[in-house]
Amino acid sequence: MIDRRFLCGLIVGGIAVAASWFLIDQLFSRTDDQSSDVSARNSPNKPEQTSITNAAPLNRRWVQEAKALTMPGNREYTMPLNNPDTVPAFAADHMNDGDLVVGINVFGFTRAYPWWIMSNFHVVNDTLYDGENTKIPLLVALCEQCSGSAAFIPTILELQDRPLTFQICGIHNGTFEIADFQTHSRWHPFSGESIEGPLKGKQLIQIGSVIENWGSWKKRHPETDVVLGSIGMRNRPHGLSHGASMGHKHMHPVFWASANQNDRRLSANTLIFGLLGNGVSGPMAIEFEEIQSNLFLQFKHGNTPAVLLQVGEYGVRAFSSKVEEKELEFELESKDPLSLKDNQGRVWDESGKCITPPDSTLQLKLLKGYLTEWYEWVSAQPDSAILGKP
Repeated sequence: MIDRRFLCGLIVGGIAVAASWFLIDQLFSRTDDQSSDVSARNSPNKPEQTSITNAAPLNRRWVQEAKALTMPGNREYTMPLNNPDTVPAFAADHMNDGDLVVGINVFGFTRAYPWWIMSNFHVVNDTLYDGENTKIPLLVALCEQCSGSAAFIPTILELQDRPLTFQICGIHNGTFEIADFQTHSRWHPFSGESIEGPLKGKQLIQIGSVIENWGSWKKRHPETDVVLGSIGMRNRPHGLSHGASMGHKHMHPVFWASANQNDRRLSANTLIFGLLGNGVSGPMAIEFEEIQSNLFLQFKHGNTPAVLLQVGEYGVRAFSSKVEEKELEFELESKDPLSLKDNQGRVWDESGKCITPPDSTLQLKLLKGYLTEWYEWVSAQPDSAILGKP
C-alpha cells in the first residue's frame, strides 16, 4: 500500500505546481494585454504593427547618414567580400586559364582576385598572413563598368593598428564610391584618397596591381594563391553579360549620368593609365595602346622623370626613374619576363627592383596611378593633361 504521508505530499506538491503555472499564465496574459493596449493606442488603425514600428522616430541625422551610406535596392553587389578563402594555384579547379584576375605582389606575397568574383563584390577587405605575428591588411577595388582597379594598404597614421574597412556607398564621377566603416568618410576607390568626411584629404598607401588572364599570372607567379569561388558565383547575373572584358563599350546609364560627358579629347571607353597629381605636377593620362605598343615609356611628369612598364595583358606599373639623385635612361633587356637595362648597366625587373647585380637593394619608387577608361578618369580629374596631346 502507498504510504499516506507520501500520497499527501504528492497531492500538495501537485497543487503547488498547478498554482504556480496558473499565476505565471495570468502574469503573461496581463503583460500581453498591456502591450496590445499600448499598440492599439499608438496605432488604432493598424493594430498589427509591432512595438518596433511604433518606437519613437530615429534621430534624423542618423537616418540621413545611414541613407547616404546605403545604395537602395543593390544589396547583392554592394556588400564587400571580407577575408575570402584562397587556394594555391595547383588546386584552383574553379579557375579557367582565360579568366581575368587582379593580381597583387606585395612584400613577396602574390594573390589573384578573379574578375568574375570581384564584379559581384567590387570591394575586398583582405589580410595576408606571414606566420602568426605579421598581418598585412589589403583593400582591393574593381569596377567592371569603367575597367578601373587598384589595391591599397588601408591604414592611416592615426589608426595604424586598426586598418580601415570599406564598402560601396554610392555612384560618383562615373564609378562607384566607397566609405570606411570607422569614420563614414567617402573615398575614391582607385586613387585611394578621401574626398569627404572626417578623413578628407587622407591618402591610402597604393601597392602594385595588374590585370591579366589567370594562365599568364600563374605562369609568372607559380607560388600565387587565388580567391576561391563557386560555380554559382561565376554564374551570377551581375557583371556576367556586360563588363566581362576591359574597355568594353557598354555604358550603364547610372554611371554615364554621373560622368563628365563634355571632355571628348578621347573617346569615352578609351583605356588609359592615369598618373595622379603629386602636389607639383598635375594629373596626366597616357593611352594604354601607346604603352602596349612600346612595352615601356619614358617621359617627364612635371619635374619627375617617369617610366611606365606594361605588365601582363592589362597591367601598367609606373615608377620614378630617378635613383640616388640621378636620372636613369632605359632600354629593353628582355620581353619575357619583362626587364630593362639602365645606362649604368644595371637590370631592373617589372616590379622596379634592381636584379643585376644580384646583391643590389635598389628599388624604383612606385608612382600613384591606375588603369581605367577615359570617361571615369576625366570625371575625377577634369584638369588632366594627356601625354603627347595639347
